[in-house]
Amino acid sequence: MKMTLWTPLEINGLRLDNRLIMLATHLGMCDKDGAVTDQLVEFYRERARYGPGMIIVGGCYTEHLGMSGPTMIGISRDEHVEGLSRLTEAIHEHGVPVGAQLYHAGRYAHSLILGQRAVSASGVKCRLTRETPRPLTVEEIAKTVDNFGRAASRAKEAGFDSVEIIGSAGYLINQFMARATNRRKDEYGGSLERRARFALEVVRSVREAVGSGFPVFYRISGEDFVPDGMTLEDNKIIAPWLVDAGVDVLSVTGGWHETRIPQITMDVPRGGYTYLAEGLSEVVDVPVVACNRINSVTIADRIIARGKVQLVGMSRGLIADPQLPVKDKSGQRPLTRPCIACNIGCLDRVFMIEPVTCALNPQAGYERERVLGEKGHGTVTVIGGGPAGMEASRVLALRGFTVTLFEEHDRLGGGLRLAARVPGRGEFAAYVSYMERELARLGVTVRTSTLATADTIVSGSYDHVVVATGTLASSPTIDGVELGQVTTAYDVLEHRLSLKGNIAVVGGRALGCHASLFIASPEATVNIFDEDDAIGVDIGRTTRWVILKHLEEKGVTLLPKTRVAEIEEKTITILKEGVYIEVETDAVVLATEPQPRDRLIQQLSKRGIDAVAIGSVNEPMNLLHTIHSAFDTANRLKAE
Repeated sequence: MKMTLWTPLEINGLRLDNRLIMLATHLGMCDKDGAVTDQLVEFYRERARYGPGMIIVGGCYTEHLGMSGPTMIGISRDEHVEGLSRLTEAIHEHGVPVGAQLYHAGRYAHSLILGQRAVSASGVKCRLTRETPRPLTVEEIAKTVDNFGRAASRAKEAGFDSVEIIGSAGYLINQFMARATNRRKDEYGGSLERRARFALEVVRSVREAVGSGFPVFYRISGEDFVPDGMTLEDNKIIAPWLVDAGVDVLSVTGGWHETRIPQITMDVPRGGYTYLAEGLSEVVDVPVVACNRINSVTIADRIIARGKVQLVGMSRGLIADPQLPVKDKSGQRPLTRPCIACNIGCLDRVFMIEPVTCALNPQAGYERERVLGEKGHGTVTVIGGGPAGMEASRVLALRGFTVTLFEEHDRLGGGLRLAARVPGRGEFAAYVSYMERELARLGVTVRTSTLATADTIVSGSYDHVVVATGTLASSPTIDGVELGQVTTAYDVLEHRLSLKGNIAVVGGRALGCHASLFIASPEATVNIFDEDDAIGVDIGRTTRWVILKHLEEKGVTLLPKTRVAEIEEKTITILKEGVYIEVETDAVVLATEPQPRDRLIQQLSKRGIDAVAIGSVNEPMNLLHTIHSAFDTANRLKAE
């Protein structure tokens, strides 16, 4: 029988109705002592409601030294069991099995969080925390191993159906495995067998604690992608050892948090690291989970159909749309809100120690607070089909209003439509396409290629007017901006301008970086100038380094702390470190802070029409703030 994503599977006596696993994701929703909160329970209740095959929650720190964030899930003390039981009960209400990921950060924990130095296999400075951990003693290793077993016992007591040991991503177990972080001379260091000893002892401790008829998952980096890290071939050697020690399932990811090879950002091809899971599946006879950048059922189904792995792991896809399983089973796959791997609402917020949400799904993490408003009546016009206008139209239509959306271009999307033209940023188009389908389903009248004016709105006699006209390119106060070789980043992307020669991009935030990636070619040498101390300061932490890496690969020169003072026919004059310098330039692209496009609001105000402004026409904001504020405003609009 051909396997599909929705084919059931049994793992050590545990039945999964399908092969889609929601992976453990640090959500930052616990109290500071690791206690489960209502927010966490409701988040997972909503995901369980629509029937993934299994949910794994975590990381759940097994001891204080394993905690890398103050709002992680705790499983280190007996007091944690009560809250964890409440969590498992909420997930079980919908018949979905749930596992607890047993977590120890090792050197990825910060001393400010722990109140003491972090621990690791050896005292190797960590790039992530910029601190040097202390090596665990042999006696401390034994205690740490025992704490994994105790945590597993608590998981079973709290009603979890399985546990997952995290041995990936550069966390403690991975630190013992890799030569990069293990320089020990005792029985836990040196050869691969000795470096694997800690991991095998943890597995045996957990297996002893939970018994034989309880599934044990092991999360493994198929390849570490760091110098002196574990390779796929290394892991092919240790994978059978892990199975012999008691592992029932291998969940295969890739890389460490400090890896300089993109793993889960938008530029990574969908399902691009499946080969790691398929490689390990060749050497074990237990189910294997493929992970990383699998954001759609289409990709997941193809992976299962290949017959090399038995399960697919997904996290951000189910944060973006918890209804993904039901939509696919009911023939509504195109109506699934996609994860576009922007990381703005999830991973970026993890590093800022803020609760996870989703830039595209304002209700993620706000399941109790952002309930759809009361049913509305009457007509609403929304002016502007960018992310704010699309989201407002969606929410208003869901509430029952009759909505007409005006967009002057021939497609919806606004700035996202342009951003999708940048190499490596094409996923933005997936969200725009989804919203076009969703608005059509909801009966929103979409009038593209139509510039709505004050006269248009007055003649429509709408009950409510929402203005989401966004921003315009700004003209900085630089002599020469009126010259013919000067254009804007908006025009470069809108008209797909092909520029050649020496190109000066004025403005090094996201807009300037995106425009530079679009322009850079063998025929175009690009320099970015910005007065900020660094380039790309408004780009999220988990994406910024990738954008800068791509700029470097394309030969773009970055010049922060530099002011463009004057533009002339063939040169620009810059001021850097107090010195004026002339730079030969064939074209200048303005990518400075855009200005609000608020003329329509002013015109409507003069006619006595009370319009509601949303999105970046109000103030500069990122994608998350744009969509979330549009949801809130549309949800508060008076019902009558």
